[in-house]
This record gives sequence, C-alpha cells and structure tokens, in this order.
Amino acid sequence: MFRLPLSARAALPNASSSLRAGSRRAYASAPPPAAGAKWAMPLSLAGLAGLGAWYSLGGFGDVKPIATEGKSALNKDEWREFTLKEVKPYNHDSSFFIFELPKGEDSGLSVASAVVFKSDAVKDDKDKPVIRPYTPTSAPDTPGHIDFLIKKYKDGKMTEFVHGMQPGDKLSIKGPIPKFPYKANEFEEIALIAGGSGITPMWQIMQQISADKSDKTKVTLIYSNKSQADILLREEFDALSKKDERFKIVYGLDKKDKGLPADTFEGYVTPEVLSKYLPAPAKADKIKIFVCGPPPQVAAISGGKGAKGSQGELKGLLADAGYQPDQVYKF
Repeated sequence: MFRLPLSARAALPNASSSLRAGSRRAYASAPPPAAGAKWAMPLSLAGLAGLGAWYSLGGFGDVKPIATEGKSALNKDEWREFTLKEVKPYNHDSSFFIFELPKGEDSGLSVASAVVFKSDAVKDDKDKPVIRPYTPTSAPDTPGHIDFLIKKYKDGKMTEFVHGMQPGDKLSIKGPIPKFPYKANEFEEIALIAGGSGITPMWQIMQQISADKSDKTKVTLIYSNKSQADILLREEFDALSKKDERFKIVYGLDKKDKGLPADTFEGYVTPEVLSKYLPAPAKADKIKIFVCGPPPQVAAISGGKGAKGSQGELKGLLADAGYQPDQVYKF
C-alpha cells in the first residue's frame, strides 16, 4: 500500500481550565440533528466537506500568493491541464491520485495552500462546470508530480468523477491558492483540530515542520473520524509521533476500537478533550489553533467561516474557552 515518506516533508502543556462544559459539542463525525435541523450531516456524507467544502467557493479570503523558488507548473490565474499518471488505492474509499508535472517543475505551492479542480465533464444543476478545491499531500518542492489523497463521497460530483479517472486522463487545475503562510518558529506550540479529509492542510504543515529540524514548534493533532478504517495517513502520523518528540497525535472515533493509542477518545470533541490537549489561551501570540473539517464540526469548535472565504467570527468551544480570534485559523 502506497504511503508518503515522512522525509518528504512531546505532549503539550494542558490548556487552561477556563475551558468549560457548555451546550456546544464538536463531533468525530457530526452532531446529531436537532429537531428540524437541516445543517447536520454525517461525515461519511459530507461530500463538499471532504477535501474542499470548508474552503468557501465564493472566494479565498485576503491571503495573497507567496513567491516560491523553482519553476512552478501551476498558474493561479489560468487553468492548466495535467495528466493523471497513477492511482494508488489507500483504503476502502480513498485513493492517491498522482498527476504528472512537466520535467524540472514542481507545484510551486506554499505551506499551507490549495488548488482547484475543474472538468467540463462535471456540471452543476445550472449546467456549469463544477469547481472544487483540494489540498495536495505531496511536498511543495516535489519535482515531476503532484499528489492528492481523495475520498470518494456518494453524490459528490467531483470526487466521483476523479475516482472514475484512468491513467492518461486529463484534469484542469488552477493554483496555488495560499491559505495560511506558515513560518518556522513563529509559534511555540500549535494545535491542529481536524475531521475526516480535513486532514490534508494539517498534513502539509506537519510535513513542513518534520522536514525542518531547526523548527522547534510543538504540534498536537486532534483527528476525528467515524471509524479506525477512516483514519487517513494513520501510519505516517503514528511513525511521526514515535520518532519526533515535537508531535503528539490524538485520535477520536465515533466508537473506540481496540488496539488504538491510550489517548484515543470516543465520541465527541468536548471541552474536556480540548482542555487536556490544547495549549492555554493565556500563551497569547506564542500559540496557534488550526481547524479544518466538515462544516458542522468547524461550527461547533470555532464557528463557521465568513463570506468569500473570510475567517468569520470566532465562536463555539474555542471562544468559550477564552481563545482570541488571532489565535485561531479556520481552513
């Protein structure tokens, strides 16, 4: 089974006890629907929430592209066609899709950033091409190819199309779309709170830190999924936490399976979970909390994003705990 090399790219102090139990709860899959609620969705059905819905399709915020070294195969202002080189199955519903880049060129992406896919063969209800954002899993400076780990969602038009592609098929890609400009040692500690395929921008950051031994940033990943089989990149995360004391990995599942690490929790991401693993809000500009996952989960933890990809108001469990807007970033 194909796995990305870690070379391609310590438990943290407990958060402040000011994290208090409240009525909001963040979920490994999604909250149970309240009577008449239309927004709750299970993670397994969160098609747009997979590798892209948490990016607003109305815009990408105010982050401007960052200059990168080397020759970039991508262009943020125009669609370019790339050939699918290889498909490597990962688990029961996810595969790596490796697209070929011109010789001597890399993706030109910064950490963390995304691209957008388009195909004239995939149309929306208004007969317009479907456009969806995805985060590559390959390191930005990887020459000759760009890789994506994509989960197939029922009724997800783009994911179903991509999973139906064969080597030699072409897909239009535009980018990069920079999100958060990560800098080594800007923070003493960061926490990454992810659900499902919202893990991909977190993996970008983790690869970058892992590859830079001069970066002393400590990292805690809280990663929620429905089941053990749904955990993407688990082998990479487990290996990373064993070999590098900068990283701590905490899994959350709807139902805890045997054989998982002792820190694995069952059910929801609760105030108690965050209190146990997040750096304290009192550490001010020395910390950063990143959030990415299905919209209901993001809403419960940090409040949803605003119009045109803006960060929106900080709400949810993190606001209740006393974190400030400049301490939190929503992918």
